[in-house]
Amino acid sequence: MANEDKAIQLDLVESITDVPQANSVALFISLLEALRGGERSMATLAALLEVDERTVRYYADFGRWLNWIRPAGDSRVALSTDGLVFVESEPARGRLFAHALFRQPLVQTIQQIKRELPDELSESEATRKACEKAVQGLTTLSDSTAERRAGALASMLRWAYRPGQLDWTTGRPVEAPAAPFDFQGQSFLTAYAARQFGASPQISVGFPRQVILFVNNEASRLPTRHWVRANYDIDDGRRRWFGSIPLNPSTLGVARRGGPDLRRLLVNCNPFLAMITSLLTSPAAGHPPAAGLTCDMYGLKLWYRGRELGPPLHSLAKLANDIGLHPVDDVPHLRGRRVDDGHQPATDDEMASLLEDTGIIRRVDTSLVLAPGIAGELRIPVGDSPTIWERMEPLRDDLITALRKQL
Repeated sequence: MANEDKAIQLDLVESITDVPQANSVALFISLLEALRGGERSMATLAALLEVDERTVRYYADFGRWLNWIRPAGDSRVALSTDGLVFVESEPARGRLFAHALFRQPLVQTIQQIKRELPDELSESEATRKACEKAVQGLTTLSDSTAERRAGALASMLRWAYRPGQLDWTTGRPVEAPAAPFDFQGQSFLTAYAARQFGASPQISVGFPRQVILFVNNEASRLPTRHWVRANYDIDDGRRRWFGSIPLNPSTLGVARRGGPDLRRLLVNCNPFLAMITSLLTSPAAGHPPAAGLTCDMYGLKLWYRGRELGPPLHSLAKLANDIGLHPVDDVPHLRGRRVDDGHQPATDDEMASLLEDTGIIRRVDTSLVLAPGIAGELRIPVGDSPTIWERMEPLRDDLITALRKQL
């Protein structure tokens, strides 16, 4: 076994292994910190980290794999530009680590395999099994070596999936945080995915200004009792309406913090934001997104494969009809009540501003494109629940099918 490891071990001045075998984020961070001051030899790093040189090479392999460590000649290594960014950006370390891993083709293959595994597997079991399948299928390593490498990679992926559970200054786990949001009712994406498993009430969808006020931290203007749920039954339960964001201390805290939790909450609960995000993350044959937004002298337009569909909300409402949803402009559970401006429908410009302000899209000349890292972010699980990416898959598939019929 030792000879086998030696044969495939990386010599940093010559080549790189296909699959790294580091399994401790804490030791990896210590290695990167040790390189903050400049290039160092393997022997020096081993002494600083109090490990043997073989272990240092394992972790230097991993850093090279992420493009964070570069060889400096004579068995010495140094930080790359990206590695230095990680070391000097402590608040962003978790995000940078996750993005670096999810950019790797091997990890992208693991993600695909993982989505196809049985639902009854736990998160950790599914990750480990997907890593084993990918490593065994894409390398010529022996079964025992492939299993060992897969276990190491699964250990690292755990923290890419849940960066908030690690102290990125030390690499040590922290107490698991509370769920980032909790609310009454079923989210839109959960309800939509459940349609394929049996009969359910007809789904009505809307995009009230309540969502805009929520994102702008103006929800204090809204009576919480009117917006406490993620969905509301109407017509004696024959229909179920989705559109607003549920208001409670947990979700209001998400609005104040912003960032990934806010984006996940919005896409999970509001049908129109779920639809536009599903389309913007749908790849075309040549890999750029199949759908896009433009904003020029002709106003906001939604496009699919180079074909103009029209103003976004109008186009999305038509698509909603095509996939069996029922778009409405009002808020059914508030009909006949005296309410504030939150029940009025949002506009195209408000939706575009929301997408840009929350970091889902960014403006490039006259185009509004998906912000870098969003697709990977949507693949990061929260707790043991399916990822937002997994929840969007039935919706995305139905939307693309409906669009293809129009072409």
